[in-house]
Amino acid sequence: MKAKPVVTVMGLIAVVLLILLGSSVFVVTEMEQAVITQFGRPVRVIAGESPFADPEALRKSLAAYEQSSGTHVGLSFGAGLYFKVPFLQKVEYFEDRILVFDSQPATIMTGDQKRLIVDNFSRWYIVNPLLFRQTVENIPTALNRLDNIIRSDLRNTLGENEFIEIIRSSDQMLESGIEIPEQKQVRIKTGRTRIMERVTQLAREKAKQFGIYVIDVRIKRADPPEQNMEAIYKNMTAERNRIAQRYRAFGERQATYIKSETDRKVKTLLAEAERDARIIKGNADAEAARTYAQGYIKEVTGSPPARIEGFESDPEFYGYLRSLDALEAALDAQTTLILSTKNELLRQLNSARFE
Repeated sequence: MKAKPVVTVMGLIAVVLLILLGSSVFVVTEMEQAVITQFGRPVRVIAGESPFADPEALRKSLAAYEQSSGTHVGLSFGAGLYFKVPFLQKVEYFEDRILVFDSQPATIMTGDQKRLIVDNFSRWYIVNPLLFRQTVENIPTALNRLDNIIRSDLRNTLGENEFIEIIRSSDQMLESGIEIPEQKQVRIKTGRTRIMERVTQLAREKAKQFGIYVIDVRIKRADPPEQNMEAIYKNMTAERNRIAQRYRAFGERQATYIKSETDRKVKTLLAEAERDARIIKGNADAEAARTYAQGYIKEVTGSPPARIEGFESDPEFYGYLRSLDALEAALDAQTTLILSTKNELLRQLNSARFE
């Protein structure tokens, strides 16, 4: 009968121990950072291991807090299983991942007095959970502070640059690669990329006081007001038409040049071919006359001559003589020969008749 109260007491002790153990253990995941407080005062910080974190700067910040508050604050890094004093210490969790803030579009006046509706977003990270807790406490308040910082820096920086600098990042280049003398390039001195880098640097410096690291600030859209869009589209259309006309004129000039060059080369080739043909024909006629003369002398004398006397001085005579022999063999008394008035044979026959 006495054993039951003992068992009951042991059971109660075990339950109390389990409760104490459960209350003294907590887990910090890879997406979390934590600040452990005791009676509302920070006593320990568990920071993330992001590449944006600066452990040395965090240690200096905790040392400054310890000096001002007189309270020692421990520091740990990374996710894992941690212990705390049950019931006396509480754990406050903060984000350990890159956060995105999408701000509302704002109307901004550029340096050349043109209105732009700018829609931007930024990425940020909590690098100092203790400072973040002391200054802004939670995400909504942090976003409100970031909005004020980024909107002010964006307005001031864009107001120092012209419209073309904001919407472009580099000089305008011809897509076709054809260089047209009339085409004027738009020279970009700064460009959107450098402008936004400047805005990021300014916002990053101001956000340090809240334990926030601004990774970057970017523009999603930068459009003129709706009432100005029609006029802008008309100007863009007119400019594109002018550029297209330059391309067409340039293409026509190039086509004319290519055609003239081609015609010149064709004429040159034809002249050279005609010259070569005349040389070949002349050599062939000379060789034919030589052959005819040799054959004729052999036919008359019965043996080929060692040297054809008179051939070198009048080779045409032997060609003519050979042609007469061919006609004599081909024609007889019954043959009727019809010749053109331009025929060489008729001309020679007429000349022989009147001599």
